[in-house]
Amino acid sequence: MTANNPRAPCYLLCLAASALIAACSSAPESGNSATLADIDVALTQRRQAGAGVEKKSREEVRKAYRTYVEGAATHDSSRQKALTRLAQLELELSHSLARDGDKPETQSPAASESLKRTIALLETTLRDYPQAKGNDKVLYQLAQAYDRAGRYQDSIAALGKLVAGHPRSLHYSEAQFRLAESAFARGNYINAEDAYTEVLLSPGSDKYYEKSLFKRGWTRYKQQLYLEAIDDYVDAIDTHQFADYQRLSDADKTQFDEYFRALGLAFSHQRGQLSIAEYFARRPSFNYLYQTYAVVGDIYLQQERFSDAATVLEEYTRAHRFAKHTPLAEQKIIAAWRQGGFTTRLNAAIERFYQNYRPDAEFWRRVEDEATYQAAHENLRGYITQVSSYYHNRYQKRRKREDYRRAGDWYQRYLRHYTAYANQDNMYALYAELLLDGGEREQALQYFTRAAYDGDIILDKKAAYATIVLSAELIDASAGQAALAKHLDYAQRYVDLYPRDKRSDAIAISAAERAFAAKRHHEAIELANFIPDDASEKTRFNANNLKARAYLELREYADAEAVYRELLDSRLTSRKVAGTLNSSLALAIYRQGEAAKQNGQMEMALSHFTRIARVAPNSKLAATGLYDAIAMSMAAASWNRAIVLIEEFKARYPQHRLLGDVSKKLSVAYLNSDQKGKAAREFERIAEIEGDLEVKKAALWQAAELYESKRDMPAAIRAYRDYAHTYKTPYAQNMEAMYKLAELYRGAGDTQKRYFWQTRIRRADQRATKRAKTERTTYIASTTTLDLARQKQNEFKRRRLVAPLAKNLRRKKEAMQASVKLFGLASSYGIEDITTEATTAIGDIYYAFSKALLDSERPRNLSGDELEQYEILLEDQAFPFEEKAIEFYETNLARTRDGIFNPAVQASFSQLVNLFPVRYQRKGRVDVFED
Repeated sequence: MTANNPRAPCYLLCLAASALIAACSSAPESGNSATLADIDVALTQRRQAGAGVEKKSREEVRKAYRTYVEGAATHDSSRQKALTRLAQLELELSHSLARDGDKPETQSPAASESLKRTIALLETTLRDYPQAKGNDKVLYQLAQAYDRAGRYQDSIAALGKLVAGHPRSLHYSEAQFRLAESAFARGNYINAEDAYTEVLLSPGSDKYYEKSLFKRGWTRYKQQLYLEAIDDYVDAIDTHQFADYQRLSDADKTQFDEYFRALGLAFSHQRGQLSIAEYFARRPSFNYLYQTYAVVGDIYLQQERFSDAATVLEEYTRAHRFAKHTPLAEQKIIAAWRQGGFTTRLNAAIERFYQNYRPDAEFWRRVEDEATYQAAHENLRGYITQVSSYYHNRYQKRRKREDYRRAGDWYQRYLRHYTAYANQDNMYALYAELLLDGGEREQALQYFTRAAYDGDIILDKKAAYATIVLSAELIDASAGQAALAKHLDYAQRYVDLYPRDKRSDAIAISAAERAFAAKRHHEAIELANFIPDDASEKTRFNANNLKARAYLELREYADAEAVYRELLDSRLTSRKVAGTLNSSLALAIYRQGEAAKQNGQMEMALSHFTRIARVAPNSKLAATGLYDAIAMSMAAASWNRAIVLIEEFKARYPQHRLLGDVSKKLSVAYLNSDQKGKAAREFERIAEIEGDLEVKKAALWQAAELYESKRDMPAAIRAYRDYAHTYKTPYAQNMEAMYKLAELYRGAGDTQKRYFWQTRIRRADQRATKRAKTERTTYIASTTTLDLARQKQNEFKRRRLVAPLAKNLRRKKEAMQASVKLFGLASSYGIEDITTEATTAIGDIYYAFSKALLDSERPRNLSGDELEQYEILLEDQAFPFEEKAIEFYETNLARTRDGIFNPAVQASFSQLVNLFPVRYQRKGRVDVFED
């Protein structure tokens, strides 16, 4: 605003100086006009001669005029014209000598002297010719010269004389405007108002009309004439005719804001006297009604008059229910109540906003404005989040059912309209917590599930844990199979992804016990297998006990035997428990003998039946096993072996009820052998036969190694395959055979058979007891699992998200889940290089899946708005996977604290630099990572 700058007229007058001075001169008249004409003609001729003599010509002309003026008589009519002409030339000179922006006190001496001469000439003209025609122009010129010389009061006085003596002057409107500006700057608002009014009433005042309206409004405002000020501000706004605010230039925006702030201030002083609605009822054509209400509300907010701000905006919304700007007014009302801390009124305003502007509200059927809709839609999302949180917290403090009901209503409203953002805003988990607090456990489980999982992928670890706990509670309450299936599924996912989590062991054991109780033995074993070797002894004991019992139920007797052996070696096995375990161990071995006999593997069956007495001699089945072995030998006419077994039976079980029958069998064996002299030698041979199984093992293994050394790969594969299928014990040797097969098939390029043996290795390791494992078997199992994971990762990479998208997305997810699970298993072995590579790989998989979602092929039949919403949904779906990737990269990076920094950790760090360059791309130590 220029009202606060008393020197403003100076600069504006200077702009028009040359033109106005020239306008003060007119064509020469009779009398001495020839002399003046001669001077001007000389000037013109000099100018036409060229620029090189122009400066000299001007000086000569000024000198000629000065000589003429000094010598001419006062009554000479040409003298007055000469004075004004000379003043014009002097002012032009002062202009040319002045630098841009020079203030009077900083002008050059030459410019100041020229300006003084100009003023003297103009003053002389007015003094000597007070009634001369055109003196209004001389006064205007003199006011300008005074202003340039810093004589502001003299400039104002000259303008005063101009308006007083020349009311029809072309400069009258401008002079009145300058006088008004000066009076305003001095605080003389009455005089300023009168002067601005004169401008408005003067013809030809278009240039100053709008400014005078606005400034007169300020003079009236300063005099507390607020209604009159409002009239002027509104007229100024109507006169200007602003375009839409968004299309205004920066200068116009500044002016718009200035006008409406002034209007708002005036209305803010009218509270209780004249409402905005009452005022504009007389001016229905005014196009800026909302802006007026908005600025008044903003002023009240600045003054912390929160209730007044909300009330004035409510006046607008009641009167203009379906206006384009009404949602904006409602948002300002909400902001006022929030800023003032009026919680009850704030919640009521948000409730009204929801009813009026939710996506399916009537308002949007009447008002089709996309920008307004988007703004309201986004703000409503925040409002719902805020109010639901308010009632949720209040319910937790007061335990009032009404708060619970309201919180639930708001959560449901959110999920009705903003499902795409529910994971991002954590609304599923929050609603689930509310339902759980309210005792609605089944519904709470539904929403915890939505928060926790995307298919089989865990998005929220905390929510996933909640599903496990809650589903367990539901099982205990109802023993329902549906709840059990969910619980086992949730537990499996959790321990799959977080094998090293401190809660995973307890989750796996608890779920395994529930699975066993429900006769879901495979799931019980799978869950128990997640217990790592470094878990507590009690935890491993419980897990092994479950596994052994489950193996028996599944008729997987060899695995059951191995686990029972480990249980018997445990320090936690008491004498009482040992008896039960020995009986179970004997049963596992006896069942293996039965299976071998049924399959025609007689040597294997005999081995199992006879070793029960050595492994569990006190069990009831030990004698039964020996008796069955004797019967088998007799049936096969293997008399010498039968004799040895009978002697062992008699020695071990002299009081057994079958002893008489066994003695009879011995006599039959001796009689049938019919070579008493060779009996002793046969006993020695039987001893050798007892060792035949091991000899056979050694021979077969040696044959395989010889084939391999000669590079007869088909024969080597055949030999190792026979060994791997026939001899499951010792475990370490069996693992080595399967590993050899996997490597040989790799060399042969047979990926299917390689994968088959690698899978057998992984399963065998899961079933093996800690007692049976060695460093070598752990290395074989871990590297094999890692290689399987890499294969699945490659399959995941090959899957592209193209049409048909649903089918390819499902396949890519399946490959992702399989590879993540395998990498997790590889990591669980605790081998540094494998663990770090697996962790980085899991992060890479999640990050790749996030990018694959964003880069996926878009449906071709979507409109612009639908495509935009589709993009938003994709981003919301991709975001959690990127977060999971970051979680695993940072887990890997945290290992630098333990001195681990290998290529896999470096790869994780590089990915973090790529994802968060500001945080991670810096000099210095890497071990500053915080959990």
